[in-house]
Amino acid sequence: MREERDAMMLVRAELGERLAGLERLWAGTSTRATARASARDIAASISAIRNLAATYGLLPTVRLAEALERAVAQDGNRRRASCPTALYLDRLHDAIDCSRSDDQASEAIIASVSVRLDA
Repeated sequence: MREERDAMMLVRAELGERLAGLERLWAGTSTRATARASARDIAASISAIRNLAATYGLLPTVRLAEALERAVAQDGNRRRASCPTALYLDRLHDAIDCSRSDDQASEAIIASVSVRLDA
């Protein structure tokens, strides 16, 4: 049991590092040229987080990464202005640390984003 918990701690640490990398990428998209150049990197970074979380059954992280992917894709080149990325990134931190990996936990995290978007 302890070994399984230690392994999940390593996975969560790796997800945290990948999320920090995504935050750095996003912060570097302040100019239009940089935003275009790094759009693929941002998409790949989100996908990598989603895939790693899926591999280890971390459903809240998977669902939130999927929602972020959709939000970024819908906004296209306008994402700096209209996609509330900071909200998604903050909630991804919470999802990574979430001890539950079920549908209810996923729904709660997604709902917390929805509530803040409507506020």
